[in-house]
Amino acid sequence: MAATMPGMRDPAQASALFVADTHFHLRPDAAERRRRDRFLDLCDLASRAGHLVLLGDLFDFWFDYPHFRLRGYEEVLQALDRVRAAGTHLHFVGGNHDIWAAPYMQERYGCAIRPPHSDLAAGGLRVRLCHGDGMFKLDWAYGAFRTVVRAKAGIAIAKSLHPELLFALSTWLSGRSRCATRDEAAVIERRAATWLATQVSPPGSEPDWDLMIIGHVHHGFTTAAGDRRLAALPGWLGALGYAVLNDGRLSLLDFERDPLPDLG
Repeated sequence: MAATMPGMRDPAQASALFVADTHFHLRPDAAERRRRDRFLDLCDLASRAGHLVLLGDLFDFWFDYPHFRLRGYEEVLQALDRVRAAGTHLHFVGGNHDIWAAPYMQERYGCAIRPPHSDLAAGGLRVRLCHGDGMFKLDWAYGAFRTVVRAKAGIAIAKSLHPELLFALSTWLSGRSRCATRDEAAVIERRAATWLATQVSPPGSEPDWDLMIIGHVHHGFTTAAGDRRLAALPGWLGALGYAVLNDGRLSLLDFERDPLPDLG
């Protein structure tokens, strides 16, 4: 059966797929190549949706030099080309590993340059998009680093470094991305619930968003408080986690274990 073209439906009501924290490397090993190939399959699924939202750390390292691009991500970028060619709206929110990719994603795919928090109408809901780094834990050192890499001065300094040196420095700072342990997951959920409770709309006021979706924590869960919900994406390292929003319902899924959703 031929898929319905996303452009035939109101974008604010159209289905949306969300994925974060694939952490693709420039030099993938065998395990990563398997994850990458499954991501290419996910892009095929996204070609039947109204929106594909990349919520940060798609790339473990990215720097957008003026006259050349780092090698190693061609297959992923070409898969996203096919998603856009199918009529799906692409959205990109930079993570702590790939915030510098935002201008390129805008140039190649028409993705809006989004601040750390931005809104999207999709799947019948008002969705707030955020990578999620620095949300639930006060960390002055990381906060300072986050400010520097988003500042024009920080970008200028990075451009002055040799690409191999910048790549080595970024790899050293990156460390090893991993899934949250059971104890860490419990702490993350508790902090998220506490944070969300502070976001409940005052009586008589209209909330400006219904659902916030984040990445970064590498642990999938949902929590609710009053008129708002928060969902964290599982990431793409242990399980191959993603989310689907359709007709006001959000589902956290595993691309290998769960049946593919009906995107309508």
